[in-house]
Amino acid sequence: MTSYDTLFEPGHIGRMELANRLIMSAMGNFLADEECQATDRVIDYYQARARGGVGLVITQAISVSPDSSAPFNLAIHDSQFLPGLRRIVETAHDAGTRIAFQLLHYGLLASIVPRSMREGVPIMVPSLTSWLTGYEPYTEVTEEDIDRYVEDFANAAARAREIGVDAVEIHACHGCLVSSFLSPATNRRGDRYGGSAENRARFACRIVEQIKEKAGTDLPVLVRINATDDVEGGVTLQDAKEHALLLQGAGADAISVSAGIECWAPINIPCYAYPEGPMAPMAADIKRALGVPVVAAGKITPELAARLVERREVDFVALGRPLIADPDLPDKLRRGRPDEVRRCIYCNNCERSLGAPASCTVNPFLYREARGDLRPADPPKRVMVVGGGLAGMQAGLLLAQRGHRVSLYERDSELGGQWNVAAAMPGKEGYASFTEYLKRSLAAAGVEVLRNTEVTRDMVSAARPDAVVLATGAVPQGVDVPGADRPKVVQANDVITGTAEVRGSVAVLGGRFLGMEMALMLAERGHEVSLVTRGLLGGRRGPEEHFTYLTLVRQLIHRRIPVYLNTRVLEIGETAVVVSFAGEVMSLAADTVVLSVGSVPVDTLARELQGLVPELHVIGDCVEPRHAAAATYEAAKVALLV
Repeated sequence: MTSYDTLFEPGHIGRMELANRLIMSAMGNFLADEECQATDRVIDYYQARARGGVGLVITQAISVSPDSSAPFNLAIHDSQFLPGLRRIVETAHDAGTRIAFQLLHYGLLASIVPRSMREGVPIMVPSLTSWLTGYEPYTEVTEEDIDRYVEDFANAAARAREIGVDAVEIHACHGCLVSSFLSPATNRRGDRYGGSAENRARFACRIVEQIKEKAGTDLPVLVRINATDDVEGGVTLQDAKEHALLLQGAGADAISVSAGIECWAPINIPCYAYPEGPMAPMAADIKRALGVPVVAAGKITPELAARLVERREVDFVALGRPLIADPDLPDKLRRGRPDEVRRCIYCNNCERSLGAPASCTVNPFLYREARGDLRPADPPKRVMVVGGGLAGMQAGLLLAQRGHRVSLYERDSELGGQWNVAAAMPGKEGYASFTEYLKRSLAAAGVEVLRNTEVTRDMVSAARPDAVVLATGAVPQGVDVPGADRPKVVQANDVITGTAEVRGSVAVLGGRFLGMEMALMLAERGHEVSLVTRGLLGGRRGPEEHFTYLTLVRQLIHRRIPVYLNTRVLEIGETAVVVSFAGEVMSLAADTVVLSVGSVPVDTLARELQGLVPELHVIGDCVEPRHAAAATYEAAKVALLV
């Protein structure tokens, strides 16, 4: 069994003592208001994580300059923002936790912020290079701009110091303005801010030096850098070590290690397809070159965190999505209760819907923390929950925690539904941790679970419950073309579970994530694969989530899998699929056709129960097939209503 004791040893960053080695990573959340002011939802969000026991909370990136501000994101370029920001500081301190502000100028990262949120704001870059695409208002930074931005960072740090922050972190990774100066892929300048690693780091070093001068030498300054840009011609690990040494020399008290230019590389928010801790070895390498603490980040599980700190490979571990999934993770580990941790599964559903608060598959109260304080049911009711997939289990658990008497019915022998299929996909084994967590929690909450039970209208009529929650899910959809009934046509779900055989060359129909994953899995097994989609990769109109999409696209390219976009299937023949591609009729070799074209709701019982029970609630995929975070959030909303 893993010991987490070393994670709860005190540590120091500069003169700041931290109670443990766990840090909350800076993460954007779009919870500020349109004027960049802190809101009650911002306070609730940080309060939950501060109370959960981390040694240091690092806030979302806070803009230091007027020309780098966007609605629904925090700013500190003027004293008018300080009252709201002071509330965040006081919230952390009231919980006994240290807090740092992450300071940012967006730079190139502004290009991924929706245009409606940055109208009239230029995208400041070190150089106008061929990497910059589209019709964005890119503007090359002048030396006068650099001087002004150095002052902006220093003034922001002084304001933060004024309202009691314990430290500041400079955002110098992922393609922001400071990061793009560090990177040779985006910095092609010929002046003293371009060329050598020392010149490219000059801007960042000046910021550190000026913060120390203006905000005080005793204010700890962390700098978060890329260990690699993960793009051609970008920052390498050797570059990163040079940058880290230069920043240490300028006065940085710690180096936090991340990776990837967010616009073009997916590693900075590594999804399920990455191995755990892809940046951790790079952080350990950088630590060996430095004399200040090093912070590792990026898909780090509690067990990996404990190993990294115990072996002194890094000094601190920054957790982002794991604290989104469970704000109380540190306290649960400290109390020796790791089985109670609601573990992040790295599905990246929290990264959907850029520009608005998203949802977490395993934590339906993300960004809605005030609603997570469940009020007792008054009066308690007898509730039937029909369907033991994620939506049904989540609803059943929350209903029971409110005090209702809950019976959960599942027609199969195992709980989990379609989620069990997802967890059987190579690379997604971690998905099973959520079903196991829900099973343990249902048992602890006293929910009666009846497996191998098909619920009918007559059964509900006889039971006379006060309320019924239907979560009967969905089934895979077919295609309506000649030849679709051939034995060679199989569903992706059946391939994943091993109930369908795949032979010879394969055409995968459907370009959403499941189709992309299926094409990769079958190519890995040695099949010749073609991927055909009616729309774009990732969805009919493109991907909803950027980082998983980029990860899968890179793998498709690496595997040299041909992809046919905006392509309609006309017929499925004995050895080929006939398609309309670019206005031409073509045949693609296919001994097997695998369908991943979506699902249709299982809603028969919903129609049959209308008017039969006092309360009927229909949730999850049996309403409309969606991603898992939408289903569990809907389950939580209904559980609060019953």
